[in-house]
Amino acid sequence: MTSDLDVLAHTSVIRPRIQPPVGRVDAALLARFDRAYVPDLSDAVGFLYTMDAGIRPLYEPMNRVVGQALTVKMPPGDNLTLHGALGMVEPGDVLVVDSRGYVGGCATGASALVIPMRRGLRGAVVDGAWRDIAELRALEFPVCGRGIAPFSPPKGYLGEINVPVVCGGVVVNPGDIVVGDGEGVVVVPLEAAQIVADSLPDHPAPLGLCGYDIAALERAATRRRRYFMEMLAARQEGSDGGSGPRSDEAAP
Repeated sequence: MTSDLDVLAHTSVIRPRIQPPVGRVDAALLARFDRAYVPDLSDAVGFLYTMDAGIRPLYEPMNRVVGQALTVKMPPGDNLTLHGALGMVEPGDVLVVDSRGYVGGCATGASALVIPMRRGLRGAVVDGAWRDIAELRALEFPVCGRGIAPFSPPKGYLGEINVPVVCGGVVVNPGDIVVGDGEGVVVVPLEAAQIVADSLPDHPAPLGLCGYDIAALERAATRRRRYFMEMLAARQEGSDGGSGPRSDEAAP
């Protein structure tokens, strides 16, 4: 006999996956990403590993978030799984929460983070919302997300921990390196971490106009103008121009 509850809700036949932590990266490698300029890092990993612009610091100024992803896939509107993940934190972790963009309720608040912070939690990135922003600022705990929501949702459904998730349009695997600040959030796949680190330039501190290498910028501007004119000529001649960059020389 079918009950009213059976009609209103169904139970998945797939059991939730709660996976063990992944290995830690070398501290020196993580420190290299901590020094990296986020736009340089985005250039190195490309569009597929740069979160969309909707994922932003939830307060300013915010300390940079750098660490390895402790991933959480939770049903929108239920934060039980996040509290389970908070009990699994290891030093150097960054929570990466897939809440499918839900901003009607928060992932959690500040008080739930205090003990994980003492255990080494470095920050959080949520495709959803958080609350207690004034307390997060006082704790100097960095959180990036889509919004702020004061409501704390129910805790009744299990999601998954340490599985691939999607956050800001990027697939994030457990242990991937996450770097975020006011410029945005970038993900470095764990298996490519050393290659990406080796490719990064040493970005100088912000400079006034007189601090730039004007001659080098003039050369770069000339290359871009030439490339634009070549593409325009190709399009006007009806060839395959306009299909996209042909080389890195056109990059800004």
